[in-house]
Amino acid sequence: MPTVENLMLPTNRLAVIGCGNLNRSDDGIGVVVAQRLKQWLNDAPCDGVAVFDAGTGGMDVMFQARGATSLIIVDACVSGSQPGSIFKLPGHELTNRPEPGYSLHDFRWDHALYTGQKIFGDAFPRDVTVYLVEAASVSLGVQLSPVVSTAVDQVVNCIKEHIGQMMRVPRQDSFAAETTQAESVSPSEGPRIQIRRGNLYLEASVYKKYLAGLESVILLRQQDKLLILPVRHAAAGGLLLKVRNPQGDRVVHAREFLRDQGLDEQEEWTLRVQWNSRSAALVAEWPSSR
Repeated sequence: MPTVENLMLPTNRLAVIGCGNLNRSDDGIGVVVAQRLKQWLNDAPCDGVAVFDAGTGGMDVMFQARGATSLIIVDACVSGSQPGSIFKLPGHELTNRPEPGYSLHDFRWDHALYTGQKIFGDAFPRDVTVYLVEAASVSLGVQLSPVVSTAVDQVVNCIKEHIGQMMRVPRQDSFAAETTQAESVSPSEGPRIQIRRGNLYLEASVYKKYLAGLESVILLRQQDKLLILPVRHAAAGGLLLKVRNPQGDRVVHAREFLRDQGLDEQEEWTLRVQWNSRSAALVAEWPSSR
């Protein structure tokens, strides 16, 4: 059985994330930059550098950036400036707290910067740079305008230069020095959770050891793993950890999440969980249908 250590989320010195919509002309600049950089890295791999195409998904930005030391985001903007203008800004100037709501469609990368720092703390990059390129057109279309296409070349070259400089500097970030190991327990021992009737149940001992004082969590499926992510600031949202009884057992109402993942509400599972300090999450094997 693989250990939790082998299933940790990737940790990179640098994550580059391109955002935008390829079907909206110049709005796709971030995606095009990401594609160009991926092709370049395929030909000349750089250890510790990851490039992602997040499209228009702000939630994807939050989880792809997690674990990186530094983050670069590339996107289009419409500010009334000269088309093709390039703006390089520190991420903290663009961080934006999301409005309360139920739709992830409105959750953008600026919201991801705010929420990721609140949820993941030190596991989320603080060194954030944002490249914004003024669009000439964001109407339906799959081609970049000539002036924006030229700006793509400039942004790609700037990021390549940054990566080149980074690779010449010895790695000194905390992730390189830290050795994270899963808790040493036999398969028949250790803390457990239960899933039944659309709910996730945690015993008081599990809550007190790993989630004490917290009011909510985020549930995430990553391949064949279930991650239970602590939410350390109530404003960041998540699913409530409700008190079940005087003993302090907790329940998370997760029917919608479990249904979306194809789990039958009539089935029940008891899962062993382990704490992964690198991922800052409780991790369990994803339940399989009987």
